[in-house]
Formats: sequence, structure tokens, C-alpha cells
Amino acid sequence: MAISRAIDVSPNSPMKLKLSIKLSFGIFTGIYMATGISALVVGGYFLGTKKYTRQTIIVTDNVLRSLLAAGVYIILNAFVGIAGALSPLKRKNMIVAFIWLVFIAILVETGVGIWLWIRTLDINDLYGHNWRNLWSDSIKREFQDQGTCCGYLGPNDSPISDSEYCKNPNAYGCMIAVQQYAQNYLGYIYTCLFSFVFIDIAALLSGMVLLVIRNDEERWRWSRANAIFKSMKKLKSSATLNGDMQEYRIPSANSSEKR
Repeated sequence: MAISRAIDVSPNSPMKLKLSIKLSFGIFTGIYMATGISALVVGGYFLGTKKYTRQTIIVTDNVLRSLLAAGVYIILNAFVGIAGALSPLKRKNMIVAFIWLVFIAILVETGVGIWLWIRTLDINDLYGHNWRNLWSDSIKREFQDQGTCCGYLGPNDSPISDSEYCKNPNAYGCMIAVQQYAQNYLGYIYTCLFSFVFIDIAALLSGMVLLVIRNDEERWRWSRANAIFKSMKKLKSSATLNGDMQEYRIPSANSSEKR
């Protein structure tokens, strides 16, 4: 049978996956869990430094909270998949739940990527508003010092006046520096985000393979048990029929002796 190529099992033994199936599911699920751990680490790091670094323009409070929630979600989901893989025949619901939860993660991560891309379509107005109304003086000062600029559009547009570069009345604004920094940083985010999506797809496929093998094994065992039951029933019927025939022959032999 086709199932014999994927598993090593005798009719009455627990389901034992071949090493290749174990390795593929374990590796992809482990990498999938690692993405959740990395989300927690990155989120925790930015929460501790968000007031003092330029990353604040990208990683807002809402983004950080979402990142931490996603990390917890992925780690718990990976544990569900591992628990299901330890006993596939008894824990089918866990494997199915793992597959659906990974699928949801793929949709969410893809949606976040699209949302970030849409936000960048109006990047000039977005960062101009944030510079004038939301960003702290330390963030703006860091942009001015790193970009050798003053204010957003120029020295008269919400500058940090004590910055060295604001002493020049003809200094350039920091709009270009902010945009370049944001574009570079968004490039890293897109790369990580869609790498996570590809890892999720690999974990999803490995879970689907495990589910297919598990279902084939269940069908094989059911058909085997059904065949054994029919064989035993047939043997029992034959034994009953032979017994009835012997009972019929014995009286006939006795009657012949009496004659």
C-alpha cells in the first residue's frame, strides 16, 4: 500500500512516522516557533528603547503590541502542532487546529505587509504631521544630527533650535533624511515579514502532509480490522457448518451399526 512508503507500522502497533516525516515537520515547526520567539524579543527590545531611537517612526505602540501578541500566538500554535504530532491517531483535532491557525497567521502577516505598503503611499504628509505633532524632541534632534539638517521642510518648520545644524539659516530640512531612513527600515521589515510568510507556508504544508498520512493510516487500520472481522466471521460460520455436518453423520453411522 502507499501508506507503507510513509510509515513503519504493524497492524496492532502505535503509529510510527518515518524519520524523514519527523524531521520535516519538526524542522519547519521549530523554525515557525523561532519566528514567534524573535517577534517577542524584537517587540520587547523596542518597548524598552522606543523613546530614544529613530525606529519610533516605524514601530509605533500599536505595532509593538501587535508584534508581541503575534509572538505569543505563534509559539502557542507551534506547541499545538507538536502535541498533535506526538500522537497523530489520537490527536487529529490538534493537527487540524495547527493547520488552520498557521493559515490564519499567513493571512494576518500578508495583510500587515499590505497595510504597511498602503501607508507609505502618502509618506510625505504622514511623516510631516508626525514630526510637527507626535515625535519627541530627542527623535527630531537625532534626525537633525544624523542627517545634518534642521526642521522638517526647513529651519522654520518645527526645528530643535539647539541643534548645531540649525545655526545655519539656509540649512536643508530633514524630510529627505526621514524618508530615506523610513524606506530603508521598511525594506528590512518587508523582508522579515514575507520571510515569515514563507516559513509559515512551509509549516502549513508539513502539517497538511502529516494530516494526510495520519488519515491514510486510519483508513488502512479500519480496512484491516474490517477484513479481519469478516475473516473471523467466515471462519466461525464454517466451523458451525462443519459441526452441524458431523452431528448429522454420527447418527447415520449409529443407525447403520444397529442394522
